[in-house]
Amino acid sequence: MTTWLDLLLEGASTETLTRHQRARRAAGDQGADRDARSALALRALLAQRQQRATELAALNDIARRLAALHDPDALVGEVVAHARRLLGVDLTYLALVEDDHLRIDIADGALTPHLLGLAIPPDTGLAAAVVARGEPVWTPDYRAERGLRHDAAADRAAAAENMRGLLGVPLTSRGRVLGALLACKRQERSFDEDEITLLSALAAHAAVAIDNARSMQASRAAVDRLDQANADLERTLHWDRRLTRVVLDGGGVDDLLAEVAASATDRVDFVGVDEEPPDGHRLVQPVIAGGRTLGALVLTGPGEPSADDRLLLERAAPPLALVLVGQEAVERSARLTRDALLLDLLSRADDDPPSPARQVRAAGLDPRRTYSVLVVRTHDTPPAAARARLSAVLPEGSAVAADGGRLVAVVPVADPDSLAAGWPERVGGQRFTAGAAGPATGPDDLARCRREAEQALDALLALDRPGRLTTAAGLGIYRVLLTHQGHRDLRELFERELGAVEAEQRRRSVPLLATLHAFLDHGRRPAAAAAELGVHVNTLYQRLAVLDRLLGEDWRLPERALDLHLLLRLRRGADALDG
Repeated sequence: MTTWLDLLLEGASTETLTRHQRARRAAGDQGADRDARSALALRALLAQRQQRATELAALNDIARRLAALHDPDALVGEVVAHARRLLGVDLTYLALVEDDHLRIDIADGALTPHLLGLAIPPDTGLAAAVVARGEPVWTPDYRAERGLRHDAAADRAAAAENMRGLLGVPLTSRGRVLGALLACKRQERSFDEDEITLLSALAAHAAVAIDNARSMQASRAAVDRLDQANADLERTLHWDRRLTRVVLDGGGVDDLLAEVAASATDRVDFVGVDEEPPDGHRLVQPVIAGGRTLGALVLTGPGEPSADDRLLLERAAPPLALVLVGQEAVERSARLTRDALLLDLLSRADDDPPSPARQVRAAGLDPRRTYSVLVVRTHDTPPAAARARLSAVLPEGSAVAADGGRLVAVVPVADPDSLAAGWPERVGGQRFTAGAAGPATGPDDLARCRREAEQALDALLALDRPGRLTTAAGLGIYRVLLTHQGHRDLRELFERELGAVEAEQRRRSVPLLATLHAFLDHGRRPAAAAAELGVHVNTLYQRLAVLDRLLGEDWRLPERALDLHLLLRLRRGADALDG
């Protein structure tokens, strides 16, 4: 006869146990109902134990599989799929914290695409409540739940999926909530403690695995960055060694450019500060030394520059700047030496040079040629720019030197007056004032011409005629200012013609000479002269009356007025020269 134990061992169903109960009762077994209750209770307990064993096996299998996965996206898919299978629900999905919201990228059992990619505000919905509280939250009917804050977009996705019963548990690792794992039924459903515990256990495994995978991914990214940095450093050191070797071997700008061009994908040029890059350029690397831009390396060609091209030009810029600065220092030293030799020649500091011809050659000149000398005042133009401009407009074979605030030039022309033609236009409209003298054929002549050119320049400045070039002959009557005898003759003439006016001026402390000068400057027009002097016209008439008394009535006649006017201008120039 079949016993209750036999049935239980065979895994009999509830229906089979119930039929056995009725058979035993019909056979007159008084304990049939009691034994049936015990058998049914024992069967339920065995089924529960079997379910727990299945769940534990599944959790262990999941943990093993998750531990073998390192891609967070694959991990999320594994978690969601196993959660749905274990709980026997319709839909599972995972919402991960991303910046300031929760994002759903993986779902299992979804009927529509509305759920995927959904961004949930941090204070909206059941998932956000799980993350905020850090504990499981469930509702038998999400769509009807009033205890949660709803979001229009999330509610549309919930309606599309017909979400009703919903359970969410936190994904927590190292004290941080990474997101929430959610299980959903499409009808009203309550969740018991066993289901909450099971989903929480799965979430715990998943959270640790996801956190570890992210850490490993971050580590791999850091290692990749380090490898890239090491590779970049190695390329940098490689270029530094090659370019430094060129410099140490005495190479110049052309040698460095040749070394760079040999490895660049396209043409490389160096352009100065004032030069435009060539057409089609696609990379410009400034060349800077001490905060000063010396120019730029330019890569020209089609397409975008490669990382190697960028690195190459970046590493080439410092040694190129070093070479340029070195060349500038050499050129500056050579220029200063030439300047000193030229100025020494023009000043005849050595009264008995060993060889005049050798001294002329040392200054960069040809002893067989005839020269003229210029002395130039450049006013507000910066010295370097003024020297460059003057060198550019003078004939080939000229020598230019800086002498304090002036420039001195020796020009291979026999007629210094020929330099005056179009002078303002030739110097590009710069306010260059110059005195010229010539011809000169040897050291003594050059020194003399320099003195004469300086005198002519001083006369122009004294006469307030900036921007002109003149020789002593070009000064006309003002040439008298250039000689000591002329100065003495001028003083005697001034005393004879205007001495009485000067004496009256000192006695009365009234600027009679300035009044006379202004009156003559303005063509004997009282109103204009009074305006220049800043006095009332009546005051001017009173001063003119004094001048009439001192000079006589004929001083206003054109011939006498012209003589007095010229005398006043000569006196002003002489005073300026006397300083």
